Amino acid sequence: MIKLSRCVFLSLLIICLPVNAEKSKQRIITLSPNSVEMLYSIGAGDRIVGTVEYSDYPKEATNIPIIGNYSGVQIEKILELKPDVIVAWKTGNKSTDLEKLASLGMNIHYTQAESLAEIGNEILRLGELTGNQKQAKSVVQKLESRYQKIRSTYMHKTPVSVFYQLWHEPLQSVGANGWIASMIKDCGGLNLFNKVKNDYPLVSMETILVKNPKVIIIPRHSGNEGAEYNIWDRWEIIDAVKMNRIFTINGDLLHRFTPRAVEGLEQLCQRIDEGRK
Repeated sequence: MIKLSRCVFLSLLIICLPVNAEKSKQRIITLSPNSVEMLYSIGAGDRIVGTVEYSDYPKEATNIPIIGNYSGVQIEKILELKPDVIVAWKTGNKSTDLEKLASLGMNIHYTQAESLAEIGNEILRLGELTGNQKQAKSVVQKLESRYQKIRSTYMHKTPVSVFYQLWHEPLQSVGANGWIASMIKDCGGLNLFNKVKNDYPLVSMETILVKNPKVIIIPRHSGNEGAEYNIWDRWEIIDAVKMNRIFTINGDLLHRFTPRAVEGLEQLCQRIDEGRK
């Protein structure tokens, strides 16, 4: 049965428009590169009328007007675009911006995955939001199948100590919780700072020397931005350095909760596995 959203009376004819036909005309603003990728993956990317910096995948996304960045969004520009819905990121967008948009009566849909396993739920919710449930279910089925295959391959292997170098100055890593920590765990890796409650702790080189990781992972991002590699040149006392197990991985794959994250997970697991040889 086709769901009806509204009917238009023309003379003696009654034309009823399906719900999905109405949703296909949505004007969407996204406030993170994550949501841009997810919307494109389910066939709703062409409805995005505004987004933030670094929304660069797929290639078509680079043509979307920019209305802000990680430090804030342009409220007036958002209002000019007259969105039907704003897809926001609670921990990635400024709370003051989100509160302002809500006070102006904006329809806000929040996405927030804490692990790769939760991406599927976010995609299904966006499928409901856009009326693209069928496409969303197809994406999620493929994602979950690949995720479970990777996870079952690595998670029960011998643990390998991993230092994830989030940044170099100051030296920063990942703690016990959060997105990257869960991916390292899925790979059977032992996060060097897995007992630190802070998600992104500042760490000392002295501590890393004591803990002596077998593998060092360094993310690189859009525009080749990322933590420096050459800071390890003088530290051959560390096993990862001595054995040449310092690896750079596309940070966009690792840090964005999108269907591509499973590619990042696979690369991460392969690199961590090098520490077992």
